[in-house]
Amino acid sequence: MPASILIADSSPAMRAVIQRAIQIAGLPVSGCYQAGRAEDVLRLFESQQIDFLILDTHLAGAEGEELIQALRARREHAVPFLVTSVDASSARIERLLELGACDYLLKPFSAPTLCARLEQALNTLHANN
Repeated sequence: MPASILIADSSPAMRAVIQRAIQIAGLPVSGCYQAGRAEDVLRLFESQQIDFLILDTHLAGAEGEELIQALRARREHAVPFLVTSVDASSARIERLLELGACDYLLKPFSAPTLCARLEQALNTLHANN
């Protein structure tokens, strides 16, 4: 079953690249939303059915950890998410994995790597539903 994905990244160019990579890879996606600020992410989670989140850790308005905690406070079920970041600190990676990230991709990453990791995460999502 196709998933609805939200791409949350402060860079419009990065959001476009990620969305285009998903389209080219032909991943099972029913809708692809974009947000550049934390408040936009929260608004989209309230107005749309989002099944999966691709999250940059440095959004305007909140850091990745804060945003995940805010989303969890607003939803009964946690939404699976994949983190993208330039931050390679092991402490940050560990914190986000402990918060439930299914993966952590360091920027810059290749489109094939992103799509392979996203496909794996979506397969896990569908297997659990």
